[in-house]
Amino acid sequence: MLSSEILLQTRGATQALLEQVGLSTFLFEVEPGEDVLQVRVECAVNSGWQSTTLDVSKLELLNSRTDKDVFQKLLTDWGRHFSIDPTG
Repeated sequence: MLSSEILLQTRGATQALLEQVGLSTFLFEVEPGEDVLQVRVECAVNSGWQSTTLDVSKLELLNSRTDKDVFQKLLTDWGRHFSIDPTG
């Protein structure tokens, strides 16, 4: 079980990543797990709405807040899950 402080930190890290992925409108929730978290995302994409579930290491997600390499890795990994046309 995640403490409320850790849950807030994982939500903040998730928000930052999803904003950088390029999603204009999205809702998400972080489902607690021991080592692996599930991030459920509903978002607006070029073709309408999309629902996606991402599995992510709790440690990796927390480290993405301070480690730019981890942030970039997750950004690249997560970006592949969304149907976004970067040209708009």
